[in-house]
Order: sequence, then C-alpha cells, then structure tokens
Amino acid sequence: MPGRWWLALGGCRWFFACLLPILSSPGLAAPLDEPFVGGVGFNGPTAANLGAVYWNPAALGLVRGFQVMVGGTMHLSRISVNRTGVDGAGQPDLALPPMATATARDLTQPFQWPPGPGSFVGISTDLGGDRFTLAFATYEPFLEQVHFTASPGDPTRYHRIDADLRNLALVPALAIRFGSDLRIGVAPGFMFSTGRMSFAEQTVPGSEVASTDARYDLASGQSIGDSRFAVTLGGGVYFRRKTVEFGISYSSRPLGSDVGGIEVAADKTRVTRPTATGGAPVTCPSGQADRCVFGDIVYRLPDVWIAGAAWHPRPGAEIAVMARWIWFHLHDRIDVRLTSPALQAAGLPDHIVFHRGFKDVWDARVRVAYWIRERVRLGAALRLETGAMASSDVNPGAVDGFKIEPMMMAELRISRNFSVSAGYGFSYMPEVTARPSSFDPLAAAACDAAGGDLRNPNCMTRLQGRARPSAEGSYARTVSDFSASLSMRF
Repeated sequence: MPGRWWLALGGCRWFFACLLPILSSPGLAAPLDEPFVGGVGFNGPTAANLGAVYWNPAALGLVRGFQVMVGGTMHLSRISVNRTGVDGAGQPDLALPPMATATARDLTQPFQWPPGPGSFVGISTDLGGDRFTLAFATYEPFLEQVHFTASPGDPTRYHRIDADLRNLALVPALAIRFGSDLRIGVAPGFMFSTGRMSFAEQTVPGSEVASTDARYDLASGQSIGDSRFAVTLGGGVYFRRKTVEFGISYSSRPLGSDVGGIEVAADKTRVTRPTATGGAPVTCPSGQADRCVFGDIVYRLPDVWIAGAAWHPRPGAEIAVMARWIWFHLHDRIDVRLTSPALQAAGLPDHIVFHRGFKDVWDARVRVAYWIRERVRLGAALRLETGAMASSDVNPGAVDGFKIEPMMMAELRISRNFSVSAGYGFSYMPEVTARPSSFDPLAAAACDAAGGDLRNPNCMTRLQGRARPSAEGSYARTVSDFSASLSMRF
C-alpha cells in the first residue's frame, strides 16, 4: 500500500504540472451551482469512475481495484449588465440614457489551498472483491464568484461589487452490491463554508449618489480554520438490465447548523463611511480599527436529485441521458448581520438582506460516446438548464436564465493503470431583460416613515431584501468550461 501511495502522489504532481499552464490564465465568474463535479467528461449516475461519489454513490461499485482520480475544471465567464437610467428618486426611466455597461470577468480555478473551485480529488478501493467499495472525495459542489468594477458610480454596487462564496465538501462513500445487478450507495458529507462579499449601501434612500454610499466588505478568510461546518446526507441506487443501466441519487442540503443553512463567519469585516462624511473606516470607540465590526452571512443551499440511464447498443458504444432536479426554491435570500457598537453611532445599518427569489432548476443532458479500439473514447453531449429565477428578480448579484451548452470530451488510456480525460463546453444564456424589476428603491424610506412596522407592505419588502435600488435593465452571460483529469489504478 505505501508504494501505491507514492505512485499516486507522483502521478498527481505530474498531472497538475502539465495542467497548470492551461488553467492559470486570467478570467471571471461562476454560478452558485457547480454543474461539472469531476469534470466535463463521462460522469453521471451510471458512470464507473470516482465522480460517482457526487453523481451516484451506488455506481462506485463499478470502480474496480485501488484507484485515485484528480481533476480540475476552469470556468471562464463573462457577465454584462446594462442598467436602465434612473431619475432623482431612483426610479427607472426609459427616457433617460442607460447607465454605463458594467462587466464582470473572473476565473474559477482549482490551484489553491484548500482545494479551490473546480477541483476534484478522489480515492477508492474495492477491498479485493466485488461486494463492497469504499471511497473518499473532496470537491466544491456549490460556489459563487463574481467581481465587478469597484469604481465610484458602478451601476452594480448596490447588489454586488465582489463575491466569493465557497462550500468545500469532504465526502466518504460506500457502495454495496446486492444480487448480481443491484447496488446501493451512501455518502454522508462534511461541508466547510467560507466567503467574501462587497457592496454599497445607501445612506440616503432613493439617491444613487456615490458620495453618500457606505462600503461594506465582509470576509471570513478562505482557510479551513476560517470556515463554518455542516453535514450532508446522500445516497443512491444503481441497477443494470442487460444493455441498459439505471441510476438515481439524492444529496441533501447542509444540515446541523444553527441557522438552518450556510453560515459564513465574516470576522474580517470592514465598513467604510460615505466619502461625503470623510470616507474613513468605522472604528471602535477606542480608536482601534482591527476586529471592530463582526459580520455573519447566512443563506441556504438546495437538495439535489439526479437520475439517468445509459444504453449500450453495441460494444464500446453508449447513449446516456440524465437530469438533475435542484431545489433552489429554498435559496430565497442572503441575510447579512453585523455586530458593532460603532455602526449605530455612525448611523449605518447592521442588518441587510439581499433578495434572491430562486426557483427550482432542471438540468437535462444527453451524451453519445464510443470507444475506439479500447484506447480512446470520444463523446459529444448537450446540456439544457432552466433559469433559477424570474426575469424580474435578475440583478447584478444573481444573473441567470435558460442556458444551452454543447460539450465534447475525450478519454485516452495511456496504459493499463493510467488514463487521462479532457472536456470542453460553451454555455450560452440569451439576454435577459429585467423589466419591471422586483426591487423597489422607495420602499426603504417608506418603511422608515412607518416606524418599521412589519404590517406595512414596504417593511415586508425590506425584510424580503427587495427594498434596494432598481435592477431594471438587460443582462447577458456566457461561460466556457474546460476540464482535465487523471485516473490511476493499482
């Protein structure tokens, strides 16, 4: 066993050394959901590889021997925001010139520690038989990275300037064979959440004047020691009938936290006063700025159901279909709470809510693949995904809509023990127009005038996170997905 470990580590070092020049170019943003855990390749609920820890732990029973898999996926995306011009009260007015176009360009890449977005590392053993398979994998199934221009007057600033929300999963898994063709799998997980968010907050409701905006920068740090912990539960079933395979799996939302979802302990938070009042950071009464403001970012993640089937019409050929049902309706808002006696003294809010209004998402895929002389496997696929929100809820902090993504992938068996695979996909989202916008720039002032009474509709609007400047305008997004992985069998 020690010799196997040294061979595996050597292979990992070689693989990442070759992959790093490809994925280290500058780039842009990714959605909350990671659609390619294990890579843009031959993964799925019936696939015999270590990606099954996520896609269907029961399919791990198809993985033979002692195996190690390492991979990386890069998401290179571009988001453009064209907000409608607003009048002096902050109301959108089509008769006015539109605001300057804001663009986010970011790259999610796995070469970080802890393992970054898009990374996948897995290890498994069948214990020398075909009855049990044990595995362990780490990956990030949910993440959000976006960075807009931070210049004064940025039209996205009230909804998002910068965000980096990460959820690292450490998942052990077990697959058990019953009879000859039925397998059951379980995969309890441990999730570690960190994050960073930056945005502007109005101090004069309805006035989009940069000099009167406060700047909020919340951060937890991105190490394991900075994270908050939760658990997940997962399981699946695999069945084969002659030339057809079936698989279905379920993974739960994070459980066991005090807030009923994800909590990011943003101890490294900084709040800056408006430039009209000096633009200085909020400091403690003693004058010490360090650790004066403490923040918490709270949001929810979805349950995920995955089902699929694969048909082998002839040796080496495969036609596979699959679908994911992502329960995003649970993720309705991001709740930000801050603690500091200096905030009230500065007249700045300590409770801010961002409306999300997500709904369930369907992700459907079809793939055709063929082995050429058992050494090379080529494949092509098409992915269709519904939008996570109504067009009226689209805003710079949540850009999404119907997407279509053609993909191609290849696998090469270098030897009996080593194989490499790579894939590419291009996701296109037709332009989404948010008109009217569900955000009401007048609601915050109206709620203050009502004394914060929650029976007032404007106060309910603020509680839901919609009492913010209008997000009316047009939004576009494209994503290029590149991945590569190395599998080693001993």
